[in-house]
Amino acid sequence: MKNVVVTGANGFVGSALLRELTDHGVRVYAVVKSREEPVESIRELPGVELVYCEMDVLNTLPEKIKEKPEVFYHLAWAGSTGSARGDYTLQFQNAKWTLDAVKISKELGCKRFVGAGTLAEFDVNAYSPLNGSTPNAVSCYGVAKIAAHLMSKAECNAQGVEHLWAYLSNTYGVGNYTSNFINFAAKRMLTGQPADFTSGEQPYDFVYVSDIAQGLYCIGEKGRANYAYYIGSTKPVKLKEFICTLRDEIDPGISLNLGAVPFNGIQQPASVFDCTQLVEDTGYQPRVSFSEGIRITVKWLREQIKEGRI
Repeated sequence: MKNVVVTGANGFVGSALLRELTDHGVRVYAVVKSREEPVESIRELPGVELVYCEMDVLNTLPEKIKEKPEVFYHLAWAGSTGSARGDYTLQFQNAKWTLDAVKISKELGCKRFVGAGTLAEFDVNAYSPLNGSTPNAVSCYGVAKIAAHLMSKAECNAQGVEHLWAYLSNTYGVGNYTSNFINFAAKRMLTGQPADFTSGEQPYDFVYVSDIAQGLYCIGEKGRANYAYYIGSTKPVKLKEFICTLRDEIDPGISLNLGAVPFNGIQQPASVFDCTQLVEDTGYQPRVSFSEGIRITVKWLREQIKEGRI
């Protein structure tokens, strides 16, 4: 790859992807929705050109990008955390924007389209179709991701653009201000709240953000057309083992109350967290172990909590 487009370029994952791409000498057209958006983390990266464009006017993008890019990375997705995941109007709009992005990738002359999926797709497929199931608000987000995944795959093939999809794991790390599990659990322990969790017997996986970025780079560079790849740590274990490692980094003396919270979700099989296909097809190998990633992240979280940012 020599030239790529990345939407959602100033987001948590997008910023990490830009660092990965520029480390490989790739020129990046970084699509950011407006000039009011924070871009400090990406502005000075070598080979990055900021392109301001709202998703609802993505059809204007070809006027702003003169050079022919090879790969179109579509990471932009409004309402991926919090209550907005249950906003069906917004989630429908996200799916449409994904299809718009496919159309624009064709107009730009891109050979490949890489979309960002989520493990919520597996959760929805495993639970929502069951008779008597009671989906929660996250289901709207997951269903929209499934629609975006499958419809963009169909549209890419109709347009003659290679389609690739990435299932992003539970991503954590410095710069993540969401209430993801790592941030939630760490904050409880760092602020002296009871460390109440489920029994944590279910298989799980966490991936440091720079490894997610590496996985996305590998998919764009060497992934196989019409394949969907899970980007993982290659070392999934039971959730309780991750919780224990997190506790030990914060304070080994903290008492963990595993089983204090009932588990009401769907326990995914370990096969969901298998990224062998990605490793074999692209040579992907994660570089940050969970213990190292947690050490870095906890240090950052301590500062953020102290300053009232999380």
